[in-house]
Amino acid sequence: MTGSRACPPAVLVLAGLLPACRTDQTFITPDPHLNRMLVQEKVTAYSDNPVLPRGMAMQQPPDGTLPVDTSLGPPAVSTGVAADRYVDHIPIRVDRRLVEDGRRNFDTFCAPCHGVLGDGASVVAEKMTLRKPRNLNDAEVRAYADGRIYQTIREGYGLMPSYAVQLSIQDSWGVVAYVRALQAARGVRVAELPPDVRRDLERLAP
Repeated sequence: MTGSRACPPAVLVLAGLLPACRTDQTFITPDPHLNRMLVQEKVTAYSDNPVLPRGMAMQQPPDGTLPVDTSLGPPAVSTGVAADRYVDHIPIRVDRRLVEDGRRNFDTFCAPCHGVLGDGASVVAEKMTLRKPRNLNDAEVRAYADGRIYQTIREGYGLMPSYAVQLSIQDSWGVVAYVRALQAARGVRVAELPPDVRRDLERLAP
């Protein structure tokens, strides 16, 4: 045809081979030995194992061993429980730094649900229809022992997850101290405030 250009033979050959291209696998077949990385011989929990005692895969830990996540130290500090009951008061030194650290961690991990004032008012709480976060200023929560609040932080409760990974033992007690500070701030009398705070309030009064 006048004005047209004929395709080179090599192009025609390649065009004929295109339909024969493999689309399911374009690489070399893996070494079958690599399949061992995907399918491994292993023992799962609660499975049988005739080699081990009692024919069970799960065995009692050897005497004198502890789980890797065991917290050492006085139980009152690490668990919030002593003599089979919650500790009434925070068992570590409470100072300004502990409370300030508690406030920072509370604002980070607790306030999204419980609100910055601990009153259960937050954007997240508004979207929760199954169960609302507790108002930490309620009389019932105020009556909780410090150890109970600590244990709730460490182990979680209901829909609230554990924060033991995010918060150390010290940090968890700091949050307890700050929760107590929030509760005190909502119910303290003016006469019980420090003199400098009372003077500031008097200046702000109409």
